[in-house]
Amino acid sequence: MKQAKSTASKTPRGAGLLGVPSSVGSSALGSSVLGSSHQEAQTPLQKAIDQYLIHLRVERGSSEHTITSYARDLRRYSAYMATLGVIDPERITTAQVRSFMRELAAPTVPLAGFVAGLEAGEKNNQNAQEVQEAQEIQEEAAESLALMIASESGRGAGTGRAGKGQTGKERAGQPEKAGESEKETPTAEGVPSLPLPLGPNSIARTMVAVRGAHAFWVSALIVPTDPAAPVTPPKNVKRLPKAVSVEDIQRLLAVPDRETATGLRNRAILEFLYATGARVSEMLNADIDDVHFEGTLTDEDGNQITLPGYVRLFGKGNKERLVPIGSYAQKAIQDYLVRARPSLVAHGKGTAALFVNGRGGRLGRQGAWLILKEAAEAAGLNSDFSPHSMRHSFATHLLQGGADIRVVQELLGHASIATTQVYTKVTPEGLMEVYRMAHPRAHERG
Repeated sequence: MKQAKSTASKTPRGAGLLGVPSSVGSSALGSSVLGSSHQEAQTPLQKAIDQYLIHLRVERGSSEHTITSYARDLRRYSAYMATLGVIDPERITTAQVRSFMRELAAPTVPLAGFVAGLEAGEKNNQNAQEVQEAQEIQEEAAESLALMIASESGRGAGTGRAGKGQTGKERAGQPEKAGESEKETPTAEGVPSLPLPLGPNSIARTMVAVRGAHAFWVSALIVPTDPAAPVTPPKNVKRLPKAVSVEDIQRLLAVPDRETATGLRNRAILEFLYATGARVSEMLNADIDDVHFEGTLTDEDGNQITLPGYVRLFGKGNKERLVPIGSYAQKAIQDYLVRARPSLVAHGKGTAALFVNGRGGRLGRQGAWLILKEAAEAAGLNSDFSPHSMRHSFATHLLQGGADIRVVQELLGHASIATTQVYTKVTPEGLMEVYRMAHPRAHERG
């Protein structure tokens, strides 16, 4: 088996020296995480945020996705503090941190620095899925504000400290997910715009970034006290994964045109995601040599040994795992590699990426999302379908087929089995069916 790839081999194009994206990297890497140019003077708060992000990259080994998400959250935090006249982390008070949390649920002031950062380049890196999810955020804003008020009314003197850069998300084993879109709200020309409000889960995620930054600044002796420690974020609203039925998956997999290069690629992508349960980011980071097809070899005694097909994935924190890949997916990927990929990469400069775009470069998140969205619409799936639905369906169907939950945990790359247990929830229809089949007096027999 090949040795594990180094982190550097997985660093995307445009990344800085430490792997921080150039559009959201520290000033030391060429541009500020807060959207200011390399030549512009940074405020003490912006510099402190840059230090925290470098800490996450170098010392914590956080993933690219996590750093991008944290950078966006902290840019919004810095822009809000600027509206209060606070540009130094030492001057931030607990009351101001709480006011920022309320502002996330119901924005009242435009954030010039935040909007400028988006216009400087981060818009290009945002997941298109987040744009769709932003429609749901408006409905969650009132609930979020109520949760925060209730949380504050019952809070004690607890510390709530993240502690030396360790984020609450990392300790709780929450799935890595960028927050809902923080694009500016469309307004008439010349009228200041407001960021979109966030729901409870996104506010909790944002406050993880804020609390983690403040805890790091204390541990690094940048500031003497932690004003964010007493602030209690709203509790996450747990939602069941959105899985689709086996029949719907089959209709989805049948959508791509097998006579075109893009159709063969799209079919391979769909089969890959459903066969492996990979995160979209893991699929996009996969290279050709990460896929190993089924084959045979002869041992020293002359016996034929069948080697199963598998794919090597790199998850959060660049953790490597091997996931089996079925015959349908292997056939789809082989067809794509032989019949489609050569014509696609002919338009580019050459890449080791498994899945490529029409320009011959590595396929991006937005491109992948559009492929899945168009296929879902063609298959007649509901509007709730998202790229993550493939991963949810993979896990749900395995468990429904009798797979051990710990095996599913390993296949998904979950750090905690508590995350995997979400998939054990059953529908009312499934519950009633099991009852009718198993209970001796569910119905009259014979």
